[in-house]
Amino acid sequence: MDERRLFLFLVLAFVVVTVYPMLFPATVPPQEKPVATAPSATPVEPARVAEESTRSAPASSTIAPLADASERRVEVLTREASIAFTNRGARLLSWRLTGFTEDRGRAAEMVAVVPNAPRALDVETGDARTDGILRDALYKVSSESLDLSAGGEGTLTFEYAAGDLVVRKAFLFRGQQPLADVNVSVRRAGRELDKRLVWGPGIGVPNDAERAVRGYQPPQAVALVNGKVERVPAKKLKDGGQSLADVRWVGVENRYFVALFAGTDAGVRMAEASAFDVPMPAEGETEPRAIAALVLGDRTGPITLYVGAKDYFHLAPLGRDFKAVVPVGEWIGPIVVPLMRLLRWVHGYVGNYGWSIVLLTVLINLVMGPFRHFSIVNGIKMAKLSPEMRAIQERYKKIPLLDPRRQQMQEEIAALYARHGLSMGTQMTVGCLPLLLTMPFFFAFYRVLDVSIELRGASYLWIPDLSQKDPYYLAPILMAVSMFILQRMTPATVDPAQQRMMMLMPLLFAVFLFAAPAGLNVYWLASNCCSIVQQGVTLRLVKGQAKEGKHGGRRR
Repeated sequence: MDERRLFLFLVLAFVVVTVYPMLFPATVPPQEKPVATAPSATPVEPARVAEESTRSAPASSTIAPLADASERRVEVLTREASIAFTNRGARLLSWRLTGFTEDRGRAAEMVAVVPNAPRALDVETGDARTDGILRDALYKVSSESLDLSAGGEGTLTFEYAAGDLVVRKAFLFRGQQPLADVNVSVRRAGRELDKRLVWGPGIGVPNDAERAVRGYQPPQAVALVNGKVERVPAKKLKDGGQSLADVRWVGVENRYFVALFAGTDAGVRMAEASAFDVPMPAEGETEPRAIAALVLGDRTGPITLYVGAKDYFHLAPLGRDFKAVVPVGEWIGPIVVPLMRLLRWVHGYVGNYGWSIVLLTVLINLVMGPFRHFSIVNGIKMAKLSPEMRAIQERYKKIPLLDPRRQQMQEEIAALYARHGLSMGTQMTVGCLPLLLTMPFFFAFYRVLDVSIELRGASYLWIPDLSQKDPYYLAPILMAVSMFILQRMTPATVDPAQQRMMMLMPLLFAVFLFAAPAGLNVYWLASNCCSIVQQGVTLRLVKGQAKEGKHGGRRR
């Protein structure tokens, strides 16, 4: 949404500066259902084994008790994550991504453990008594640790039986893939119960610096519904939650990370989303965070689980349309993805993402330079005739829009263009087309910087983290100064009142980007500097051509 607002802001500004005076003289008047909030999660080993054991069990109320004598911690280590469970409730305690760090240098935590809240990978049936047992029972676990850091596969199984209740949760982890298979069986008196597999509340543990960035969005629900990604902010889920049908996958996301459940194509298709108010450090404050639940019904799996970065190139090979969770955009997506790849390529040589942003911005400006050159030249021509145009517009200022005499004004303007060797249609094309051709690339790069997880924790000069705001606010201030210089260098094509209004644009941009991620400010600053250089070069070329024309005329 931030890019859309900025795009509309620039388009409107462009209309005021160029198109507005030509077209309009100064005289122109202007299916839901309540969602339960507490699942208890777990995966299971291969689905076929779980389902066969589940449905072939005798419908007997006499079951041999199966439980552990004490609570114990269970560890799983893969190449990308360090995971911890407790056998009490077979609940997830921690899921740390070893390739990413938090502000204190520890591996990034994906699980938020909140008192009285659901837990990531909880399972719930909707029956309070059964759900209480699922959360508190001491499960018998197949192993207290799995080390898959060297690759391979391993299954972790939690089992519990008491009375007529039999529960089995199995997780199949792959050491070389960021995916896990989850199977869950909850039987009472031999009958498989309806259930939900949950992730929440939220994902990760946002710190104060992350919440201070402009556009911060508390962890929200995300789902691929009917082939289209739907994002539901947590604050919209507080009143009863939301049901989702025909779901390919569902989960919870923040800006850079996501946890996703995906059912089989012919299997799970229903999901639910709700929210939970998480207490904040400030006394009395809470923040709503989303909870996502995949509705299993009486199925036992398999469910595919992904917990990790919203990295387009990391998700694409995994299939299941997981890559759609990265918001590269619909109309600019075909530009954004190559630019993301290009940014990584440049970083491979430069070694710093700040300088990579600057270098890639310069490269884009060089490619778009010829188009912008024509736009600047067109602006210079329009600036020369703008005093005469304003005089014409002033004479017809009090004439109504529908008055036939308005046609006379258009004829005078056309004659003015002809005297200067110009045409209204040509100038409109020359003035607008270069901007329309270049703008998608600049906004696509803006989106690249907004979704690239590579900027998280990347430092540049005085900026410790390009994904967070500049701690000294130098980048937005320098960006505003560079925009002001560029405005002063641009030939005026509007009346003085409009020109004074346009001089406020640098201030408005500074306010808009004041708390934006520093990487975006570095980009706009570099882009403005490129524009200043091109403006100066073009003005000098035009002046040189004008002098040659005068000297040539005198010789003749």
